[in-house]
Amino acid sequence: MRVRAQPVWAFLFLAAGVLAVVVLVLAPCGFSAGCKRPGPVPEAAGAGPVGGGIADVALSPPVLPATPDGGSPAPSVAEAAPEAEPAETAWHEPVPEREPATDAARKITETLRSVEEQLTETKYQHSTVVRESRGIYDWDCAGMAAWVLERAAPNARAALSDDRPPAREFYDRIEESPTDEPRRGWLRLARPEDIAPGDLFAWRKPDFWPDRPNTGHVGFVLDTPQPHPSYRNVWVLRVADATRMLHEADSRPEGGEGGFGTGTMAFLFDDDGAPVAYGWYGAGQDPGTFVPTRIAFGRVSR
Repeated sequence: MRVRAQPVWAFLFLAAGVLAVVVLVLAPCGFSAGCKRPGPVPEAAGAGPVGGGIADVALSPPVLPATPDGGSPAPSVAEAAPEAEPAETAWHEPVPEREPATDAARKITETLRSVEEQLTETKYQHSTVVRESRGIYDWDCAGMAAWVLERAAPNARAALSDDRPPAREFYDRIEESPTDEPRRGWLRLARPEDIAPGDLFAWRKPDFWPDRPNTGHVGFVLDTPQPHPSYRNVWVLRVADATRMLHEADSRPEGGEGGFGTGTMAFLFDDDGAPVAYGWYGAGQDPGTFVPTRIAFGRVSR
């Protein structure tokens, strides 16, 4: 029996179909315009204890930001983020390590260190369950912050709502506070050079994430912020918070349930010293993917 020769165009058509399938499998973003693939979340290896410095934190591949509750980044983040000017030379001298500025801030660092030392179980959840004698600390960021302030700065805690203040309330309290003298136990910090261990940071949820269930984020500063070696007005610091999303050099295990932990974050400030965007993944994150939102740093005095 004679086999009929297939025309060349048939083989070309078949080859094109196979190539298209391979491209779609290997390219998870497809052909979407402006698609940016996130790099891996930094591993916890190298994470230091509470109060540890950032000098030995390795730079990680740039990644797209995400919400603390685990949501995906909005497509408009990169376009909305302020630009950080690359620094060809050192734009700021390293800042000497500071001590906590108030007795309350010192108690905060001691409380956080005690939590870390006693910790046997932690997970991220929207109700606060603490069993100190058993080392159990299950909470979210706002629940953790309120619990720490109750023990270290009761007057500052009393300035918040009695029940369970959300993250946005911490931001509002800091933002409404003066910068010269504390009011109701709260002081707003006007420049990154003023930030010290035991201080707080808080932000409101960005307007372009209206459907996210969280109201923002809040946490504590563990060491003296240091200027980023490559980007002007970007400052890097170690923080303690409660989250499911890992920071750079995070103490929480990958694939775990989140909760209490420490990690490295970065913040972009404007020329007047006001924070304007955060880098969830620390010094290795491209500032072009920082999340712009309303951010405040504050200090409690009693």
